[in-house]
Amino acid sequence: MGHEVESKCLDCGTTYTVKQGGGFSSHLVRCDKCGRTKSIGFDELDELQLRYLKGLKGPYCVVSSEHEEHVRKHLPVEPIDEYHSGINAMAGKCRCGGKYNLNTPPR
Repeated sequence: MGHEVESKCLDCGTTYTVKQGGGFSSHLVRCDKCGRTKSIGFDELDELQLRYLKGLKGPYCVVSSEHEEHVRKHLPVEPIDEYHSGINAMAGKCRCGGKYNLNTPPR
């Protein structure tokens, strides 16, 4: 699950909010160059999300577990191994020229 924390720069003392993680319906990706964040909704991921859910042994999220169980039992899609790399590719480039990535740490 995603969360926000209040942080303080050790160099200049500026206080700011850092967002991490996604939520019930999206992933949060961060630019590897400037740190800008972008939310990618599960609905935008379309078949990539369904293929990921198909390969899970249990629920990704308790709130959507009924939907996930339906996907695992009834949808004719192949499970996917490289979910995160698919999200990173879909997220594309930031306007600064960097690339959005699920694993880029906050700055």
